[in-house]
Amino acid sequence: MLRQAIDHARLMRESADRVQTASRSSDVKEQLVARRILENPAVWQQWEREHSRLMHQVADHRLWGAQITALKQTTFRLLHGKALFQYLRDSEVRGTLRMQVLEHFRPGRSYDHAVIAEHAVYLRKACSFLCAHHVGSDVVQDAAFLDPLQRYEELYTEYFDLYCSTLIGQTDAESGSQQALLPLLKHQLNEWRAAMLDPGRAQPFIRRDAELRKPTGDTQRLKAPKFSPKKRR
Repeated sequence: MLRQAIDHARLMRESADRVQTASRSSDVKEQLVARRILENPAVWQQWEREHSRLMHQVADHRLWGAQITALKQTTFRLLHGKALFQYLRDSEVRGTLRMQVLEHFRPGRSYDHAVIAEHAVYLRKACSFLCAHHVGSDVVQDAAFLDPLQRYEELYTEYFDLYCSTLIGQTDAESGSQQALLPLLKHQLNEWRAAMLDPGRAQPFIRRDAELRKPTGDTQRLKAPKFSPKKRR
């Protein structure tokens, strides 16, 4: 049975409702993002303009399947776009090391300007990510927006954190061993992204990954290692 494509107006209504819901969420980070967007009319208008363009990229596709693919691709870009500030916020990197990371990703900007601008970008992208995820999981009800997307986000966070740790002061041995893991993580990310964009392939791939990560016998699933940079005194 063919499903009817979603128009731009509905995508925007669903998004606005999701922001309001997030502002009352028990998830502190989600609530903070939504409230920072809502509390300032200028910030809200800028977010709304940017989000409207994103939703046009979905709504302009007239076929249901093409819309889902566009929505997934948009969600991937938003997830990637908010990663830098998340890393700066969640890591313990401070001072010159933090400046070094920002200079790598945002060359030519002063440190203070780069931090402020990156925080603003993070808020807008994180808010749009909440909305795109809601549309995919609750409106479209595509299974890829549930556990598979969460797994992809975990892998991408690990990849991005590891990449950043290679940019800042560590010994050659540490940097070399970490850099050796980057191609493997990138390959895993490509596999997950391809599987999520290809419904025919997704389920077997996801089931196989779940089986590989399932605890068996006396074994327990271990948390993925964190590669936080060492502090310098």
